[in-house]
Amino acid sequence: MKIDYKWTVAKEGYIPIFVSIFITWLLTAFFGVSFLSIIVFLILLLIIYFFRDPDRIMPHDEGLLCPADGKIITVDISKEQEFFNKDMKRVCIFLSLFDCHINRAPDDLEIMETRYYPGEFFFANSDRVIENERLYIRFKTKKNEDIVMILYAGYVARRIVPYVKTGDKLKKGDRIGIIKFGSRVDIYVPTNFHTEFRTGDNVVAVETVLFKNEK
Repeated sequence: MKIDYKWTVAKEGYIPIFVSIFITWLLTAFFGVSFLSIIVFLILLLIIYFFRDPDRIMPHDEGLLCPADGKIITVDISKEQEFFNKDMKRVCIFLSLFDCHINRAPDDLEIMETRYYPGEFFFANSDRVIENERLYIRFKTKKNEDIVMILYAGYVARRIVPYVKTGDKLKKGDRIGIIKFGSRVDIYVPTNFHTEFRTGDNVVAVETVLFKNEK
């Protein structure tokens, strides 16, 4: 988990933060500084931290940046079935409650298509995550390369909030969206792309160069 020293709060966090502040004040007003009010206050701090939107330092290295903070749970060649029905290189990233949940553009990209599906809320690191609420995003790079990202809600996460739509042109590191409270992000790239990362490695959005083109 990366420690972010400079950050603001994403707008999606305003309502849960204000509600938590109100509940904390209410409990303290009626019961004083009690065990319950302290627990609610700690939850408030966790919510503020969860919705952090940090500044990140982009590396100068060539390649595709990591789109999310978290731990890699899969690196393989897998058939991308939503748009292309062909084998692509895939990296799956699990985001815990303590990871930043703002997802970022791995390169200068154009969004060609998005597809949203409601679904279940299984654990994000389980095989059944493919049945969860999810958002598919198909990108095209300036070099005409196809990239697909899938944002999955998890057991605790109950909402995917995209900041982008079809036709948008993104700069490297631009914000794509946020998944509330625990989730998973998969990224599919052409098979000629190379990554040195393996299952169990921790990665950081924008600051980690996840893939390099072997051409």
